[in-house]
Amino acid sequence: MALGRLLPALLRPGWPDEARRIVQEPVFRAAVAAQRPSGRLLNAGCGEGLYSAFLESFPDLTEIVDMDLAMPQVASRRSDPRHRDIAGSVTQLPLADDSVDWILCTEVIEHVADDRAAALELGRVLKSGGFALVSVPTPPAPHDPAHAREGYTLAELGDLLAQGGLEVVWHQYCFHLQMRWLVTLWRFQHERLGRGRRSLMPRVLVRAFGLIDRRLRMGKPWDLVVLARRS
Repeated sequence: MALGRLLPALLRPGWPDEARRIVQEPVFRAAVAAQRPSGRLLNAGCGEGLYSAFLESFPDLTEIVDMDLAMPQVASRRSDPRHRDIAGSVTQLPLADDSVDWILCTEVIEHVADDRAAALELGRVLKSGGFALVSVPTPPAPHDPAHAREGYTLAELGDLLAQGGLEVVWHQYCFHLQMRWLVTLWRFQHERLGRGRRSLMPRVLVRAFGLIDRRLRMGKPWDLVVLARRS
């Protein structure tokens, strides 16, 4: 009976974000091991709420502000009452100065043409002593037509965040050869076979790529996670 329910779930179409979460979440947890998120947090560029469960695991967070360009639907889908949905841009955040204690901004800044404005805004809304957990691709990264740039080296990201008064205090790399293969294969089947409208790659295969990448770490990494503190 359980197998009858599990198989359809594993064989339904998969999306790269599921593998991304498998690889990145342990890195995020390592980043905040010494300083657990608390107070009010902004999830800048939350999308569909990929990291909602991760954020909900921190009991000292009093509010989780989920923001994306279009009004997200995270709060209505999650049972945790701490979620609040808002629409806005990372280059013009609809929040007051010094109004959040933590920021999560994962795989967002590389999409923004005016990344300096984004860094200034993140620093503006973050309280003194607050933390920002940020992830970006680092060259050489797989091509993504939606990106304004390929990514950032550690030095480049550090210099960018410093413009908003943020100092990088921790970093770690992730995403290796298997994630590179996954992104390439997934995009090919989605665009060529699924005609840009659907995925034909099963969820179980997507998850397998993520699990193998997390364990083997083969090849040069192409994603960077930093924890930055506003001084």
